[in-house]
Formats: sequence, structure tokens, C-alpha cells
Amino acid sequence: MKFHFMPEETLRCLGPADMGLVYGSAQRIEISGPVCLESGEEELCLVCMEGEALFACEGQTGSAVLCDMLYVPIQSTIELDGTNAVFMRFGAPCTKKYAFGHIPFAEVNADSRHKVYGQTEHGTRRDVWNFIDEAFPSGRFLTGICFGRDGGWTAWPPHEHGAKREEIYVYFNMGQGFGVQCVYDALDETAKAFVVQDGHLVTIPHGYHPNCGSPHGGLRYVYCMISTQEGNRNFMDLKIQEIYGDKLE
Repeated sequence: MKFHFMPEETLRCLGPADMGLVYGSAQRIEISGPVCLESGEEELCLVCMEGEALFACEGQTGSAVLCDMLYVPIQSTIELDGTNAVFMRFGAPCTKKYAFGHIPFAEVNADSRHKVYGQTEHGTRRDVWNFIDEAFPSGRFLTGICFGRDGGWTAWPPHEHGAKREEIYVYFNMGQGFGVQCVYDALDETAKAFVVQDGHLVTIPHGYHPNCGSPHGGLRYVYCMISTQEGNRNFMDLKIQEIYGDKLE
């Protein structure tokens, strides 16, 4: 089973079975002219990872820039147009049609959706921006962005979401930096560790998933959590590995 994908491998739509998941899909969308996407039976989250693009969906138009997110409801069409823009498309099955939404990074960065976790002296300081949180109408998504410090850890202390959520990480805006993504159920069992760079995708069907960036630039990634039970969306409903603490630092 494959859990780590290079950027070129994500140019086709990866379904759940391709990534060891049950619900989530993902695809890298490179835009150098008009692109039209149909959501069908999936709700979509589109994340701008490079450049800028115009969008039109459900009667709304605008421009999405780096780190902006677009929520696209089921049975909808979204049109994108730009030059040298890159979006990541996440999908999840949904039975209810919610409203289209453009979530600008500038707005999230300016309010309580911007969180800072960790401690500089422990090498765990990082910024987290919760774009699609519990307050945003969605069936299964909890999505956001995390920027770690140079050489620092994120997703610390190690935590896991059990059978409630599966997760996809896509690393972006990292330049020539790299990091290591760990995924394991227990330290005394075989663990997976992936060297990740700009554009890489890692899926986390289950297990603890701490990661660490290089001193050259630190980790920067989009996280997309997908609830296995539609409507059950609580960002902090997680289990922390007991030997490392009882709350997120």
C-alpha cells in the first residue's frame, strides 16, 4: 500500500483506495489557463499552493492567492483561470449541499483561527491556521495550514485520531528544504518515515504522525482531516501519546 506520493504522481485524481484511505481523494491542479472542476457527490476543498487564480462558483467570483482556500459543495461546478498557479484539490463524500465559500488567508491570519502552539526551547513552536473548522459548514472536512520553525517539530506531542478521522498532508512553499514525516501506531512496532519536500503528499489512515523540518526552512503543509462519520467534526477530539504529555503544546 502506498502512502507517500511525489508531485507528479498527484496530477491524476487519487481515490481513497490509491492512498490507503476509505473516504478522502486528492489531486494536484496545475493551472495555465481555464480549468473546470465538477464536485459530483464529493464536497471539495481547494487550496492555493502557488500563484493566483480567478474563480467562479455558485454565482460567486473572485481571486484566490497563496494559502487561500475554496470550499465547493456537492453537485457544483467551479471554474478557475490563471497562469502558473497550483491548487490542491481534496474531496470527501457528502450527502448535504452546503454553501460555497472563499476563505482568504489574510482573514484567518487576523483572527482566532490563527493558533500558535509549542515552545521555542523545545523546538516545537509552530503556527496553525484553521480554515475549515467546526464553525464552517461542511460534512466531513477539518482543514488548515501549519508552518513549523526551521529545524522544528510539528504535530507534537504525537497524537492520533483513531477511527474518527483520516488525514492527508501536502507540503508546499518549502523551497529547497525538506522534512521527515513519521507515522506509527506504537513505537515498539514497525514505523513509517518519509522524507518530504515541496509538493509531496502523505496520507495518514491511522496512527501517530509527528514530523520535523530541516534547519534550511522548516515544514510547511496543508492538512486535510476527513471525518469517517459525516457531521462528527471536532478539531481537538484526538488522542495524545501518553508518554509525551496530555495536551498539545
